[in-house]
Amino acid sequence: MSQHSRTESTPVNWTERRRTPRFEALGRVVGHLIREDLPVRVRDVGLGGFSVETMEPMETGAEHLVRFVAEDDWSATLAARSAHCHPSCADDGSPLFVTGFAFVEAHKPDTRRTVETLVEKVTSVRLYGDS
Repeated sequence: MSQHSRTESTPVNWTERRRTPRFEALGRVVGHLIREDLPVRVRDVGLGGFSVETMEPMETGAEHLVRFVAEDDWSATLAARSAHCHPSCADDGSPLFVTGFAFVEAHKPDTRRTVETLVEKVTSVRLYGDS
């Protein structure tokens, strides 16, 4: 067994396994799992995927259609596959689950452009009010 093998007691650090950086959503984008009719809190977004918070655990490996809506009412629906789900804790101490997703067909130009716009919505800063 190599020294880099993961044992059951060793947690996976998903941040280290990502190919692209993630940016905190900070409430700039909200999500909705369409098939489940479930609103979710988007934690972070990157070119390869995103993570959300839910009250219940989500099945890994499942494909979902996710509707994203930005503060300026821009919206898009993207297919994503759940990669991992782990228990966590909200700021107030209540239990929740964090699920990481990878965008499906992220290599396709239309999907790539939509994901780039989504990342832009999360990373852009308003300088002059609501105008």
